[in-house]
Amino acid sequence: MAVIALLVSTGGRAKATVFELAWLVVSWLVLLALTALLGALGAGAHGRQPAWLSYLALAVGLALLAVAYAGGRRAARRAAGQAPRVPRWIAAMDAMTKPKIAGVATALIVANPVNLTSLIGGAIAAGRVPLSLVQQAVLAAVFVVLGSVGVLVPYVLTMREGGEERLARLRAWLILHNGALTLLLVMVFGLLFLAKGLRGILS
Repeated sequence: MAVIALLVSTGGRAKATVFELAWLVVSWLVLLALTALLGALGAGAHGRQPAWLSYLALAVGLALLAVAYAGGRRAARRAAGQAPRVPRWIAAMDAMTKPKIAGVATALIVANPVNLTSLIGGAIAAGRVPLSLVQQAVLAAVFVVLGSVGVLVPYVLTMREGGEERLARLRAWLILHNGALTLLLVMVFGLLFLAKGLRGILS
């Protein structure tokens, strides 16, 4: 949603470019740091997933499911027919400077459970196999690019005829359904981590 909000704002393409570059670079650095941390803890020392890594995946899965449950309870208490609120940082995008935009991209990576846990999942997968620093860097770059398709697609849409109108409609739809989509993604990631942890513990 952040990229779409930027693209429909004043000077949108330049701002979106800053956001996407910051997103890719910070995601890559965070993934490398997580992979290095797991490697230092011996995640790939024996060519198989250690027990503690399975318990970590299980804990992350349970935490995500708890977040999804709490979010669902809050959504259920919301008054019927109440219009969804636009996040303040989305509304402020039009006046944001480029450094602040880069800060928003960083915050969305490290503070958003969906984005952070996707990187944790990538680090767990990469940490199972001993890799050189160059191999880790290349693997992390590929993972980040593939995982950021949803962030990059809106920018490509603006290059096509009628792209700005599509983005405006997509922004309105996302504002309406953003909460439900976020809860769904959190729940899916939670179930994936839960299954991964249980599979490692029971195998």
